[in-house]
Amino acid sequence: MKTKAEQCKEEGNKCMKEGKFTEAVFHYTEAIKHNPNSAILHSNRSLSFLKIDQLFLAMEDAQKAIKLEPSWPKGFFRKGEIEMKAGSYNKALMSYKQALLLDPTDDGIANAISKANKELVKDRKEANQKPIMYACLGLAVGLMVVVGDQYLAKNPTIQYTILQVLLISVCGAIGYGVAKIQRYLTISQRESLLEEPTDLLGEIGGEKKENSAKEVPKATHKHTSPSAARQRMKKGKS
Repeated sequence: MKTKAEQCKEEGNKCMKEGKFTEAVFHYTEAIKHNPNSAILHSNRSLSFLKIDQLFLAMEDAQKAIKLEPSWPKGFFRKGEIEMKAGSYNKALMSYKQALLLDPTDDGIANAISKANKELVKDRKEANQKPIMYACLGLAVGLMVVVGDQYLAKNPTIQYTILQVLLISVCGAIGYGVAKIQRYLTISQRESLLEEPTDLLGEIGGEKKENSAKEVPKATHKHTSPSAARQRMKKGKS
């Protein structure tokens, strides 16, 4: 006879095949409640979280799977998949390589390494080329302004010419700076995908609880915040 954990796991697997990823999360969570030390269950729930773009929760489960089964390549592979989705190609590459060390015969891991390498090269190439491209664009804009101004100026002096050259240089620098700022924002956005999201409802609920505690005696004041509910789902507790 199948255990409750096995039954919930099968339900979760079924939902995954049908594309019902959110439902799968709840089935795997119930399975983890009955078998919290299963690396497979945490790996499965990690994948279902990944499918609904909950990268922080997916990473938590992947790391839990690695902690439970350090010699199991799937945990590191799952971690690499999450990092790839977040655009952290260098970290993903390291996770995939760790998985390959544990299972050198897995072609899927080898293919993932190849894909991560390509994305990393592409990303670095873009990071190097974009500032130059934007700087050239800025120089072109500055040059167009100067050329247009030449037709309006009757007798341009040396000082006036120097100012025009400075204008062109400033436009180029602005273009370069815009590209660098854009790159910084891109990296920050990628990193934020793996950070724990701010639980605004939990914070609001906490504030309400604190305020109402001044009026309602502790013996009769009961409150369950959305944050607590979220933690229960995440950890598989009822």
